[in-house]
Amino acid sequence: MDATASESSRVSPTIELARRAPDQRRAAVIDAARELFVAHGVTATSMDAIARRAGVAKGTVYLSFPTKQHLVHAIEAEFDARILDAVKGAATIGSDAPTAASAWCTALVTAYLDQLEVHDMLFYGVGARAAERIMDATLSDSLAEVLDARGVHDPGAVASFLIGGVTALADAAILQQDDNRDALLRRVERLASAAVGVRSS
Repeated sequence: MDATASESSRVSPTIELARRAPDQRRAAVIDAARELFVAHGVTATSMDAIARRAGVAKGTVYLSFPTKQHLVHAIEAEFDARILDAVKGAATIGSDAPTAASAWCTALVTAYLDQLEVHDMLFYGVGARAAERIMDATLSDSLAEVLDARGVHDPGAVASFLIGGVTALADAAILQQDDNRDALLRRVERLASAAVGVRSS
């Protein structure tokens, strides 16, 4: 092997990443920022550290994300999209309201637990309550649509009630350090189904 070939075989990860498409570099920056924000917090994480973790030049980070808050917004958009994809995937399960509600709520709690560290980073900081309220409203609309299609009376109120209830159950399990996810999901499934199946007089 000649010197040129040998040198090309030792291309650094930073150079290799720089050769990728812009969307791949952007994704690497978001992934790096997410990992560092979760581990150290937004305030304690520098743009230099994000660039090093992503394997890109600092200018590449600033090109897409002028501030750390822009990165937080990008991470939040991905978080929201994953939650919504999960519940939308469950929205077609079951022709009756109890089955549909339990499937939707179980999907929500599963997605929530899968992204718990990111959730806490996003929603326990400055401006977090406003961001969480927007997400709650979006989820409520999604579940209300599922319930309305199955003839549930006052679907918006029922959706808000269910979402508040199942997220409270998940939060209680986390605070109690209860790691039995299967038991939690069975409980969510049972209570959501029962809540929708009971008709008020």
